[in-house]
Amino acid sequence: MDVDSTGFTDLLQQAEQLTADIDGEGELPRVERNLRQIVDAGQQLWSRTTQAVSKDTCDIKASILLGSKGYDLPKISQKIESLTTARTFEPIEPIRETDIQGFLKNERENAMLSVIEESKKATFERSDKIFWETLESEWEQEKMKILNALVGPSQELLDVTTDSKSFLSETINLKTRSAMDSIEMLYARELSTYNEQAVRGGSRCNLAQKFYSLFKDLDDKKVLELWEMVETMTDIPLKADKDVLAARNSLLIQTSLIRQARVYLEKKYFEYIQSIVFGNLLQAELGPRPGAYYAIRSFLKMKMPLQPTGLEDGLIDGNPVWAVIYYCLRCGKIDAAVSAAKNAGDCLRDFLPFLVEYEENDGSRLKPNSESFIQLQYRRAVRSSTDPFKRAVYCILGCVTADNNPEVMDKTDDYLWMKLCQLRPEEETGNSSQDVLTFSKLQSQLLEEYGILIIL
Repeated sequence: MDVDSTGFTDLLQQAEQLTADIDGEGELPRVERNLRQIVDAGQQLWSRTTQAVSKDTCDIKASILLGSKGYDLPKISQKIESLTTARTFEPIEPIRETDIQGFLKNERENAMLSVIEESKKATFERSDKIFWETLESEWEQEKMKILNALVGPSQELLDVTTDSKSFLSETINLKTRSAMDSIEMLYARELSTYNEQAVRGGSRCNLAQKFYSLFKDLDDKKVLELWEMVETMTDIPLKADKDVLAARNSLLIQTSLIRQARVYLEKKYFEYIQSIVFGNLLQAELGPRPGAYYAIRSFLKMKMPLQPTGLEDGLIDGNPVWAVIYYCLRCGKIDAAVSAAKNAGDCLRDFLPFLVEYEENDGSRLKPNSESFIQLQYRRAVRSSTDPFKRAVYCILGCVTADNNPEVMDKTDDYLWMKLCQLRPEEETGNSSQDVLTFSKLQSQLLEEYGILIIL
């Protein structure tokens, strides 16, 4: 107990000594605050310290950034602060005082500002003009490069200032390097020759025929077939000295276009028959005699090895007689159809004169009386016939449009060919029966039923 009492006595003496030192000789005044005041004072000191540190940190970072580029931040700050609005490029108001020196200084500065403003305006206008001139020049160069890529070497520009008559021969050199491939070069060569003949005023060649002959030796059957179609359809009696639009609407041109379309379909179908026959000579049994009739006969032997039921009027060389006549007409070989009808004997004796008349008219149409007789025979007896080939032949010669013969016309080309055989010009129909098929009716029928549009 004595030891503890001694320890507490020492502590008490030391505390009293500290209090006496603070009250007596200390330099700092004695401050008496409660806990709330101490907390508020601490918060104020903390906020001031944070703002000072944040501002100092921004200044330090700015000094480091600008100092690395050779700028002195304090000097720049002083220069910025020393700037006044009198140094800006704005017109200065005239001095109202009677200070001559100030007045002259003000006028001098206004004159300098006006000169600067005019120079700025002129500079912008000149820059704008140079920009558009440069852009136009670059576009001209690009156009020349495009022309050069089409018809000449890719690194040189074409000289378009030459005379128009000698332009094709002097500037277009098709033997030079070009961006076109070999096929395009063939087109370009023929087109260049055609244009040169047109410029010189000479006789121009058949461009479609040139393109067709050009692709005969190339292994592209689709392109060759396309140009063959174009060549066939353009082989019409169109005179160059007449109006093209008026000529297209004329009866002669429309009839010729329909005729050429039939010729093309007939030619392609006969080529198809020949490819089947000559590709299977052993099965076809063509024999030593050439001709379209024997090719069609061999084709039918391969197509119909077993004779279908319902065929009428017997056989010819082992094939149904009406099938032979139909396929001869389908291939455009009307003379072969007449020969087959003659060899058929008495069963086709009444029909043979109409087929001969059809041949004499080059497959265009029968005389009105003969056509009416064929239509009458069709309505009386042939319409109910079980032979689809016989009905098809009567529909072709008599222009009977009521029967589409789906058993025979199973392909689009066959259907279109039969409709072309039945077409009659509207100028010739007049106020005749509505059963007559005109070109406008065929257009409407194909568009409404099949969604196909054909234009002449």
